Amino acid sequence: MKNIRVALLGAGNGAHALLKIFSEDHEFDIAGIYYRNEERPAVALAREMEIPLFKDFRELVEKNDVDLVIDATGAKNILSYLANEKKSKSEVLFGHGARFMWNMVSEYKKRQNEVSRNLEDQNILYSSGVMLASAANTEQTLDLIMEAALNLTGMSAGSLALYDEERGVMQIKVSSGFDKARIAENFSWKVRPGGLTGHILSNDKPTVIGDLRDGCDFDAASLIERGVRAIIATPLKVEGKIVGILYLDDFKERKFTDREVNMLNLLSVQAAAAIDKALLLEKAEILAVTDELTKLYNHRYFVRSLEKEMKRAKRYGYPVSLFIIDVDHFKHYNDTFGHLKGNMILKTLANLFSSAARDTDIVARFGGEEFTIILIQADEEMALYVAERIRAEVESYSFPGEEKQPSGKMTVSIGIATSPADGAKPVELIECADKAMYRSKESGRNKVTSYGSL
Repeated sequence: MKNIRVALLGAGNGAHALLKIFSEDHEFDIAGIYYRNEERPAVALAREMEIPLFKDFRELVEKNDVDLVIDATGAKNILSYLANEKKSKSEVLFGHGARFMWNMVSEYKKRQNEVSRNLEDQNILYSSGVMLASAANTEQTLDLIMEAALNLTGMSAGSLALYDEERGVMQIKVSSGFDKARIAENFSWKVRPGGLTGHILSNDKPTVIGDLRDGCDFDAASLIERGVRAIIATPLKVEGKIVGILYLDDFKERKFTDREVNMLNLLSVQAAAAIDKALLLEKAEILAVTDELTKLYNHRYFVRSLEKEMKRAKRYGYPVSLFIIDVDHFKHYNDTFGHLKGNMILKTLANLFSSAARDTDIVARFGGEEFTIILIQADEEMALYVAERIRAEVESYSFPGEEKQPSGKMTVSIGIATSPADGAKPVELIECADKAMYRSKESGRNKVTSYGSL
């Protein structure tokens, strides 16, 4: 069957859409396009598709054996020519017929774009779901959610805040599109009844404000100060429990489509579940390596860390020092005041040790009233300096009931061992530090002893 040869008169949006449609239908051949302006949308596409372009519509119609002429110009001279062209064997579509054709084409393209956009949205949701399921930690989970939300809506900026239920505070955890210094001004805030945050959390669907400066019912001064003009925010909830809020912002007035609102609502369900799971796993991981009483690392984490740090030190050739710290006459304090008061002493000591240690050091509860600190890249001299500082801080601290202690003060005895000089294996270093600690006790307590000095 012979293909239908079509001549398009005009090179605007309608012709551009028809070119795409006809190029996908093998029953049509485009004989050429008549155009007057080089900048019209269909001109570049026609050149890309290697379709002939004509400045003279008569030449296109009369010399190219066309079956169908579609006029999109509305020009009187062309309408007159087509109406009076009796000899032409071509069918002609112009006037109301052509406009009907353009409307059909526009509607077709609109529907096609909607289908493509929906497929793209579904792909983003599916991809984000897959990535969220395999996210390594909470931070990565939040970054993935932020990226997916911006892709779905095309917004200029956004932020994600998590809810601290104990303090009743929202805290920004990740943001995009904002100046970091400016967003830090409102890093965390209390949830106030009647405020914007409270309103967002009281709804299950996204809150949409197209223009914060035009009749907004909430105090949005902080957002406006950052240049935000429009906002869409959705609560993140799991079985009624508040997880946080996902904010998306634009720096200009904006009308949000139903598609954007619906897609963000779907994403928020995924996001809330993923964040809740990540936080639970994070909490479980922390509990697994944390001493319940002191909130320091526990013995299991200490052993694992010492082995890892000693291997790393051996590889890079730097020293690692180890403290074993014992609370002097702690049994006497427990017998005098009871275990609850004794536990308070252990908590206070844990805070003192953490404050005195360097950021790179690992502070742990060894067991009972014994603590340990791993000092990375610290030789014996550095270790002695840090240990003496810790000993002095404990001695000078005012503990409740310490006057009942045999020495009249709460004190600690510290033993130090340094690798590789005092031991190349974790068990050797622990034994050496333990021996040094007992020497401190034997020589009067409230002392620091290094294994190298024995």
